[in-house]
Amino acid sequence: MLRVAIMALILIVNFVLQTTLFQYIEILGVKPNTALIVIVSYGILRGDVEGAVLGFFSGFLTDVFFNGYIGLYAMLCMLIGYFCGKPFKDFYKENYFLPLSLAAASSLAYHFAIYFTGFLFRGKLDFSFYFRSIILPGSVYTLILTVPMYSLLYGVNKKLEDIEKTKRKLF
Repeated sequence: MLRVAIMALILIVNFVLQTTLFQYIEILGVKPNTALIVIVSYGILRGDVEGAVLGFFSGFLTDVFFNGYIGLYAMLCMLIGYFCGKPFKDFYKENYFLPLSLAAASSLAYHFAIYFTGFLFRGKLDFSFYFRSIILPGSVYTLILTVPMYSLLYGVNKKLEDIEKTKRKLF
């Protein structure tokens, strides 16, 4: 129960910060996508199911508050959380190369999916402009914030695991 409350709190705090404070720290017209970092981090730290659930709710918040239709961001973020947690749950969680590489791949996949669904289907075919002005700066900005945010989320997850071990007396 404590883990669910902490995950909900992290999700809500991240959403509030991303929609308010982080709007003012844009670089080259691109804002940081910290929700993607949280989804990738929890996918790595807690596995595919919790990554997918956190991704779904993060995308659902984005859909409800910023889109005219519901489901695209929820499905996209859920898939990112699932695929980041599925094959990599047995790796060392202290390693920072894994979150960086998964955040880069997830950011690229996220932006490409948004391009295909949001721009290409509406007839806006200037992919090179979209890549130079949105995909590349957004991915780099996400990578810059990945290490500090992953460190913070790793510490929170470690404390929660310690609390859960003492409550259940498993080890």
